[in-house]
Amino acid sequence: MARGLGAGDVIKVGRTVELEALDTPGHTMSHVCLLSRTDQPALFSGDTLFNAGAGNCHNGGHPEALYDTFSQQLAKLRDETLIYPGHDYIENNLRFTLSREPDNRRAQEMLEKLKGQDPSRAYVSTLAVERDINTFFRLTSPSVIAKLREAFPDLAEKPDPRSVFLKLRELRNKW
Repeated sequence: MARGLGAGDVIKVGRTVELEALDTPGHTMSHVCLLSRTDQPALFSGDTLFNAGAGNCHNGGHPEALYDTFSQQLAKLRDETLIYPGHDYIENNLRFTLSREPDNRRAQEMLEKLKGQDPSRAYVSTLAVERDINTFFRLTSPSVIAKLREAFPDLAEKPDPRSVFLKLRELRNKW
């Protein structure tokens, strides 16, 4: 039997696994992520959050809604939350991060470590790691803002995080 899910709905798998549905619009306006209710939470993020990246908004999504999902939901998850995205684009996403923040040593080290990784043994990130390597979580980084200003000279001197996110998403669309 098929049934829709809404924010806060809990899916029980067997006797011990509970997954909470999060309403996470942006990539599309009807998108859910599943968060495990476990000692070490795990987020099954579909096409919303990728390792070192954020979902695109080409197929009916909205970057503003994606920003709200990142800032109001994903950024508030615990550091130890494991991230299981729907696809593995980590190498390309790390290259984008480094194009925006070339001095991000953690992203540089991770790219070297993960180049040519075996997809059957894909790296599993945590939200703490994402805060260090994912440009879409690094919206107040002076390096990110300085590089962004090169592409968008009219960017405010101290841009708000929403503006930085939207400009990053715009650049990533063409990258």
